[in-house]
Amino acid sequence: MLNTFIITLREGVEIAVVLAIILAYLRQLGASRSASKVWLGTAAAAIVSVAAAVGIFAVLHTTKVERFQAPLEGSLKLLAVIILTWMTLWMKRESATIGSSLRQRVLHAVSDGSVWTLASLAFISVVREGIETVLFVVGSAQQATPAATIGGAVFGLTVAAILGWIVYGGSRRLTLKPFFTVMSVLLIVMAAGLLVGGIGEFQGLGLLPTGIAPLWSTRAIVSDTSVIGGLLGSVFGYVDSPNLVQIVAWIVYLAGALWAYFRPTTSASVTG
Repeated sequence: MLNTFIITLREGVEIAVVLAIILAYLRQLGASRSASKVWLGTAAAAIVSVAAAVGIFAVLHTTKVERFQAPLEGSLKLLAVIILTWMTLWMKRESATIGSSLRQRVLHAVSDGSVWTLASLAFISVVREGIETVLFVVGSAQQATPAATIGGAVFGLTVAAILGWIVYGGSRRLTLKPFFTVMSVLLIVMAAGLLVGGIGEFQGLGLLPTGIAPLWSTRAIVSDTSVIGGLLGSVFGYVDSPNLVQIVAWIVYLAGALWAYFRPTTSASVTG
């Protein structure tokens, strides 16, 4: 549940901030009546994202042949790592101009006067984050119960909506940059864990070096199957008996991703 909460909170706040920027600028332009178009696009994006989540989870839970489940789960984990890393670094790089860029697109949409222009702006902005969130949740929550996954998602999105409402209210006291920094680091650490899990799946299939003896074992203290072990595994990629390939991959990815995220840039606040 914790990993799902972290994912949906981080991605949900991005969605909420984008919507807050659009709606606040519409209010500034005196075009608040067009807000319904924004919500239309948002609703469509939410439906597409939920449908994608249901479809992926259905495939994973209805696959009868076990040999297809392992490569599918491993592929989803690695895909989530790639997209998560790219989107986290992209948002850090684009945060300086995202606010002004959105305002320009809103102004164009209002001037155009088409319901579909403004709705499509909201749809594209939200569905990108929605699909990204689905991939992260699917990749990291395969061992969690449906109730825990849904509960964590609802909790995370609720908190994100509250923060979005505060931003829409025009509060200058809410500094989101530290929040996004902390949450982005947590997502990078979780991505490292997904990488370890994906490697484990492909090692089990014999597609990566196998037969490597574990470097150590903490199974007697905290096993993978315990509640604490499952929590540590979903958030940090904990494995009670890791092998050399998994350890090296975890260290190399984490060091590289954190270096790329914290290297000097000219980015500013995500709210622009």
